[in-house]
Amino acid sequence: MTVELGLIEGYYGTPWSWDARLATITFLRKHGYRHYIYAPKMDAFLRKRWREHHPADVAAALRKLSGECRAMGVRFGVGLSPFELYRDFNAEAQASLAAKLAEFDDWGVDDLAILFDDMRGDLPDLAKTQVEILHWVKARTKATRLITCPSYYTDDPVLDRFFGKRPANYLENLGRMLDPAIEVFWTGEEVCSKQYTPGHLKRVSEQIGRKPFLWDNYPVNDGQRMSNF
Repeated sequence: MTVELGLIEGYYGTPWSWDARLATITFLRKHGYRHYIYAPKMDAFLRKRWREHHPADVAAALRKLSGECRAMGVRFGVGLSPFELYRDFNAEAQASLAAKLAEFDDWGVDDLAILFDDMRGDLPDLAKTQVEILHWVKARTKATRLITCPSYYTDDPVLDRFFGKRPANYLENLGRMLDPAIEVFWTGEEVCSKQYTPGHLKRVSEQIGRKPFLWDNYPVNDGQRMSNF
């Protein structure tokens, strides 16, 4: 079995330059990697200001980057963190999300990641509401692959300390209700896991009803283990 490898620009701190992104994608192609996902945490238009369109120059640069990925045979993806959308997925929020999806379609997005990480998660019916959002997105996006990052994407109790105690059976409920075609990110036993044991992966697969899409947080340096930041 051939494992698909890729890279996610999804860290806290200064985002890469456009030249650095192109150089990285060229490196990915050379070494057999299949996808690149643009999701820098400092891009406010993918996070707290997600309801706004990207500035025209940034949108043009992302459209160009998408074309460069396609020319090299690397899938181009975007990671959207619709900040606490699950608190009130009303008509106004849906209109804003539809406009954002249209913006992504204009860029030419192959992989769309809806990221619910690093937000409060100790809410009733969290999994149910997130599944509703994901199915709504799937019915409207032109992206050929949809991936989600759960609010609790690891067993690591650090998430419970920072974002509230995870709801009981959160992963099981998410996996049971979620369309099997939608993939689910997982970082392992820790946020920055040192290994992925077969037993652990088997257990997680059973919980979410599919093989996890591994988001390997090595060698990130924007967390407490590697950085004072």
